[in-house]
Amino acid sequence: MQISDISIQSGAAEWAKRASTGDAQAKKEGGKAETGKTAAVQVSISASSGKSPAEALVTSRANALPEVREEKVALAKERIESGYYNTPEFSRQLADRLV
Repeated sequence: MQISDISIQSGAAEWAKRASTGDAQAKKEGGKAETGKTAAVQVSISASSGKSPAEALVTSRANALPEVREEKVALAKERIESGYYNTPEFSRQLADRLV
């Protein structure tokens, strides 16, 4: 993880300096500068640039699979033509799987 783009505005640099060093009074002031202006602190956090080994493995295996699994398509076509999906047996199996 990387933290970047920290900027302090509205004349509150002194408060920010005190708060970052652990000054309890500065923390109680809640960002109020002596001028009465509120400090605006902006922080952006970016994810780490590299993939974990597990993520890389899953991605590589997923990319190795064909876009269309021809054997599954052929089986589905065969079942549609034979009327398999319109049988009470299939309806029961589907209902059992959904529950």
